[in-house]
Amino acid sequence: MRPTSKSKAKSEAKYRLKMPVFSYWAYGLRIDADIACPELRPASPNCDEADVSIHLLPALSEIQDISEAIYYQIRPGLFRLTVKDVGLYRVEEGKRLFIEPLKGVPIDRLRLFLLGSCMGALLYQRGLFPLHGSAVETPWGAMIFVGAQGAGKSTLAAEFHRCGFRLLSDDVCAVQARDNTLEVLPALTQIRLCDDAYHRLGTPANAGFNVDKFVLPLGEGYCPHPVLLRAIHVLEEQNEETPRFHPLCGLDRIRRLLGNLYRSQYLIGQKTQSDLFRLAGQIAQKAEVVSVFRRRDVNTIRNLVTFLESTWAERYTQISVQEKF
Repeated sequence: MRPTSKSKAKSEAKYRLKMPVFSYWAYGLRIDADIACPELRPASPNCDEADVSIHLLPALSEIQDISEAIYYQIRPGLFRLTVKDVGLYRVEEGKRLFIEPLKGVPIDRLRLFLLGSCMGALLYQRGLFPLHGSAVETPWGAMIFVGAQGAGKSTLAAEFHRCGFRLLSDDVCAVQARDNTLEVLPALTQIRLCDDAYHRLGTPANAGFNVDKFVLPLGEGYCPHPVLLRAIHVLEEQNEETPRFHPLCGLDRIRRLLGNLYRSQYLIGQKTQSDLFRLAGQIAQKAEVVSVFRRRDVNTIRNLVTFLESTWAERYTQISVQEKF
């Protein structure tokens, strides 16, 4: 049964006063949490107030009056998510996140929605621009890969990681505007891969299987600091073997950015909605947005990495040198 609103308020007040068990860094934020999140970079606890707190509330025996498998509600400063067989989540003002799990739900199942949908909603509340994609650090700046579901965003990032590049984020890439520059913020310290991409990497011994994908912890292959945004690549499918790099112009840039937001439906109704539309225009003006046409074949992914490295060196080396002075 669901607790009454009065008893629920008392329970939440109690949990807010609890000392957090775990502290992490992600998206430029210090996060104090009641649950372990091995996907995040550990931080040393201190007396300062955290940017974000995650509270695990007492378990529910059932969720009543819900027909949809996943249901969400948005009001300014408030996001609620109900996952029928998992539990209830609530995100407040980009600062507090509450989880009411169903009894017996594994903690890794809880984290799947916590670090996905709920983190996306929290980023919207804080005025950050979350893209559904993966990002890597390069000598020319941060490169983000976006595209349709199953386009190979994580696979491409994993191949760059295999070639010595450090990962900034997988699945949710947050862009922030700071001091007239755009930065990609570091997020999860792991990458989630489908079966074919996992075996392409040689089935690393430190990887494990979680829910529906293989999870590869990155260790030193993770970039822990923000990186200047250089370009956003929209992965497109073609039959030809030779990849093509096609810069986008004008309003097409903004359309592609908005079309590749993470859970874009979670933006509608947020306090920051108009600010994030303006930020989309700023990103379109300052960063390059390109279509990358390639065969959707994991066996050609190394050729795509070589092609992109060569293209970046040709297009961005001079720009990067000028920015250092």
